[in-house]
Amino acid sequence: MLHADKLELVRQQIASLKKAVEGRDLQTVYFVSCGGSLATLYPGKYMMERETDKVFTASYSANEFYQDPPRRLGKDCLVVFNSQSGGTPETVSAAKLAKEQGALTACFTTAPGSALEQAVDYPIYYYDDPVNPYPMVLSIYPEVYMTIFALLDALDGTHRAKDMDDAMLALEEICDRVAAEHKSRIRQFALSHLDEPIIYTIAAGLNCSVSYVQTNCNFMESIWIHSSPLHAGEFFHGAFEAVDKETPVFAYLGTGKTRPLEERAVKFLQRTTTKLTVLDAAGFDLSGVAEWTRPYVGTLVLNNLGTRYCTEISLLRGHPMSSRRYMGVEKY
Repeated sequence: MLHADKLELVRQQIASLKKAVEGRDLQTVYFVSCGGSLATLYPGKYMMERETDKVFTASYSANEFYQDPPRRLGKDCLVVFNSQSGGTPETVSAAKLAKEQGALTACFTTAPGSALEQAVDYPIYYYDDPVNPYPMVLSIYPEVYMTIFALLDALDGTHRAKDMDDAMLALEEICDRVAAEHKSRIRQFALSHLDEPIIYTIAAGLNCSVSYVQTNCNFMESIWIHSSPLHAGEFFHGAFEAVDKETPVFAYLGTGKTRPLEERAVKFLQRTTTKLTVLDAAGFDLSGVAEWTRPYVGTLVLNNLGTRYCTEISLLRGHPMSSRRYMGVEKY
């Protein structure tokens, strides 16, 4: 494959972190970052909570972690960070604090030599260039998945990382195939939602990571449409009262254990709004990956597909997904 050298480097970096974990009495894993960088680490928290009882895990926004660190932060902790630029000030400060407290530290970043890389013990590179895209396996979500299952193998003495690696190598072909099947729906969504002032997202479980990315990184940050991520399990405890027949909602249906929560919300929304968009992972052909990985893989296909829906709006508006008013423009 193209960029095989980069994939080999990533595998070596993951292996180095795995070896460090094997040589440590690890009790706690924290995931710490900001915005979309934190959302893309959420699968780490989710999968570790479901797949092992060997460690406690939690996630924090970086500045909160720095200003108000958890009491158990110390030498029996692994703290994992993520910053695309490697220079997010809050994340760098949090990484320095974690290392000062004796924790094992790792980070995902696209920037070798960055301040974040220099602040942690084990960097793992990922690659992101919208103009000249790298293979999807080298992007942040697949690398988080591969890293987590390598760490789970280290903690539990299992051998499941190979299945997940293979699934991540197959991910791009799966996403392209699903996107082709949705081509007309993507176009229709963009045309019908072009001037909407707000679009909610709703999901549960692992899909909450995808819902947050769609809301915060795609709708709000990239194309400046108001949005809010709704948790399907919390929806009926207040938020659903704001929905009427003109309320646009973008809903995710996964195939994991939290699907009943999402289905309940979708059934209600089908009765109450004429502007419901549903992406359902149950319709994806995931036969090429190990069966146990499919609920996890389906979430990443939902993420890729949802981004394409948003990108189509940006194209029709003549508003590039890279447009920013404040981020990297003003001091804040």
